[in-house]
Amino acid sequence: MKLYELTEMYSDLFNQFDAINEWEPDTNADGMPIDDDGNIIANVDAYRNKMLTAWFDTLTGIEGEFDEKAESIAIYYKQLLAEVKMLKSEKAAIAKRQSQKEKQAESLKTYLFKSMQALGRQKIDMPRAVMSLKKNAPSLVVDDEISFVEWAEEHNFDDLLKYSMPEVKKNDVKALCKKGEEIPFVHMEAKQSLSIK
Repeated sequence: MKLYELTEMYSDLFNQFDAINEWEPDTNADGMPIDDDGNIIANVDAYRNKMLTAWFDTLTGIEGEFDEKAESIAIYYKQLLAEVKMLKSEKAAIAKRQSQKEKQAESLKTYLFKSMQALGRQKIDMPRAVMSLKKNAPSLVVDDEISFVEWAEEHNFDDLLKYSMPEVKKNDVKALCKKGEEIPFVHMEAKQSLSIK
């Protein structure tokens, strides 16, 4: 049985618990209490206790099965986390090696570029590699960003600037809320989470 099926059984079982506690027997023509099969119930309280005992036995069985399945899921979860940790470690090591290789490649390219410039060589055509100096399209260089922004704002060139939306400093707002400050448009909320160790 799957865990979600056990969860549904739990829900049904607790609904049955309420029904047992609210249960009142039907009566026959003589006014005697009877069960669902029409048999006379000699002691209603004993009958209700028998129903509760059966309910608790079922609960114990489901709890055992649920706990075992939950444990299996938790163990698998921990195994997946261990794999994630290992993959993160490998990813970090690969990223470090990649960064080193990229720096080496860029350093060699810069060395070759400067050497060709120094010798006045525009192109070297070899069987396994062709190297050539080329003139790139011009790119904009902002010499003084702060001064440019001031100039653009003073001369109504706001369309040349990119503005970003202010961000809420959640930690600062949270600290004020904890002190009892009434702050509109925010609220504190405690959520539940599952701890697996």
